[in-house]
Amino acid sequence: MRDRYQGTDQVHTASGSGMTINHVGHSVLQTPMRNLHLNNILHVPHSSKNLLSVNRLARDNHAFLEFHPDHFLIKEQATKKTLLRGPCERGLYPLKPIQNKEVFGAFKPTASLWHHRLGHASSHVVEQILSRHKLPFVKESSHNVVCDACQKGKSHQLPYPKSSSVSSTPFELLFSDVWGPAPTSVGRHNYYVSFIDDFSKFTWIYLLRYKSEVFQCFHDFQSMVERQFDRKILAVQSDWGGEYQTLNTFFKHLGISHHVSCPHAHQQNGSAERKHRHIVEVGLSLLAHASMPLKFWDESFLTAVFLINRLPSKILQNVTPYERLHGSPPDYNFLRSFGCAVWPNLRPYNSRKLQFQSKRCVFLGYSNLHKGFKCLDPSEGRIYISRDVTFDESVFPFSQLHPNAGARLRAELSLLPDVLKNPSSSFGDATLHDQTLINSLPINIVPRSCDVQNSTGSRFGSNWS
Repeated sequence: MRDRYQGTDQVHTASGSGMTINHVGHSVLQTPMRNLHLNNILHVPHSSKNLLSVNRLARDNHAFLEFHPDHFLIKEQATKKTLLRGPCERGLYPLKPIQNKEVFGAFKPTASLWHHRLGHASSHVVEQILSRHKLPFVKESSHNVVCDACQKGKSHQLPYPKSSSVSSTPFELLFSDVWGPAPTSVGRHNYYVSFIDDFSKFTWIYLLRYKSEVFQCFHDFQSMVERQFDRKILAVQSDWGGEYQTLNTFFKHLGISHHVSCPHAHQQNGSAERKHRHIVEVGLSLLAHASMPLKFWDESFLTAVFLINRLPSKILQNVTPYERLHGSPPDYNFLRSFGCAVWPNLRPYNSRKLQFQSKRCVFLGYSNLHKGFKCLDPSEGRIYISRDVTFDESVFPFSQLHPNAGARLRAELSLLPDVLKNPSSSFGDATLHDQTLINSLPINIVPRSCDVQNSTGSRFGSNWS
């Protein structure tokens, strides 16, 4: 390597004449033991001989020279090992190293050195620059050199291959994951756990207050699967979170295969992650359309799952998860807009004869246990579950309230007596799991149908499952 000399000094010969210095640079003298560095080489075009300073050579390389009548030696100062042996010719000691273009001549860097010079650019970019600009370089024997600096500075995840596994029966494989934490909802929940059937893409969620409830939720879900569908869960795919570490021993005891994603590789549990996104997007859209506070995310997510299971899916060739699992198409006649105005029949709950027989409430979703609708009274923070309701889907009560009108709802929320509660919080496909709300199931028989009245006063017979 050399640079143009900027000084005014000259090299003087024995006759006293001066010779101009054009360049100054550095080079390497190869020896069998190690390279010797030649620093501050002066390029003098008019000089007919190459002269080497013994003092500079010894000082720059921590070496010393021995001159003998017929030869000379360059030795390492510390170990006294001979680095180079040369002859004596006509009373002079010529330096004749191994002939190489890199010695005394233009130094050709390797492709790896160009890689370092170009800021650790990719091999494709380095090759393109060297080829386009015809830069000199030495080809290396191996192109698969791993750069330690690049690994430290640029390490990233490798592409994930598409999964080719296909389930042939329901519950052959389940995907599960915990979503949260979220701001505490009106139902005092911060998480939910999802269970997704790989065969039908049918989804169940259980609302949680703490992650530790996942173990009990799986017990409940397993019991439901075995009794409602007469099938066994064969495999579960999840991450390695603490809640699933507890379940791992339980899975082994039952013979359930537990597939676990690598740490920080949630893409390996992509079905559950994508389902989270779908649920959250639909749930937030329901809240936004109804102008409802975010604290109602638990109710909107339950409704979102209920609806997603009844929407055609491209993965299932436009068949709904509900039909894929149950074998029959879902009923859409009873569906109403989430958050719209609803008037439940409150006559059975009046303590006096002279009381209004209904009041305007907010539609909070569907109750699978009661074959009725959940209706929230914003003024009292009370939830009614009724089969006799009148809807007005053009009115959304929360849009007419002050933004802070629902601030006391969580504190004032009071459910109806146990017989009208949702004990297991079974919400069809979504399940509310709250230990403080679990009670024994009512012994009365739930009607198989309900009458729904719209804003025009007409009634609809409904018999959903």
